[in-house]
Amino acid sequence: MIAAAVDLLREGGSAALTARAVAERAGAAVGSVYGAFANLETLKLEANAVTMRALRHHLVDALRSGRSGSVTDRLLCLAEAYLGFARANREAWAAMFDRTTIAAPPAIAAEIAALFAVIESVLVDLDGLPPGRIPLVAKALWSSVHGMVYLGEVGGLGPVGQDDVPAMIETLVRASVRGLPGGTHS
Repeated sequence: MIAAAVDLLREGGSAALTARAVAERAGAAVGSVYGAFANLETLKLEANAVTMRALRHHLVDALRSGRSGSVTDRLLCLAEAYLGFARANREAWAAMFDRTTIAAPPAIAAEIAALFAVIESVLVDLDGLPPGRIPLVAKALWSSVHGMVYLGEVGGLGPVGQDDVPAMIETLVRASVRGLPGGTHS
């Protein structure tokens, strides 16, 4: 059922994810969806975790095969990979950011932590950035890049277009790293 939910999210986003559609795709009865999951939102969280894991692997692969060297270059590599993933997986990617009314179960919280650990693994190379601040900086950078990507991809709010996003990301990442301890040479 999780695989069916993932496929539905990839094909049609959150609007396509219904118990009936999952059941049909999985070859099961509608009631079995609710027998396996407390509610549709729980199933969606599980499906989103699959997308999140794919995103994390995409980012790690980009770091391995992409730019090396400075912290700035590696953060830009991650940002470009994030943008590419969002564009290639738009519906499933956007579904990860729908409002939820339930807390993420521990396994999904661990997936989220693993995703942020990719960014943190780059930030540890900034001399002078206290280790306790690294998670906060990672969240701040990700949130900023994500916001630009989201506005560019969804296109629902004014002047941010898809073509603007790469230059905006580069400007943000370079300015952010320069402003961090140890960032003047990164």
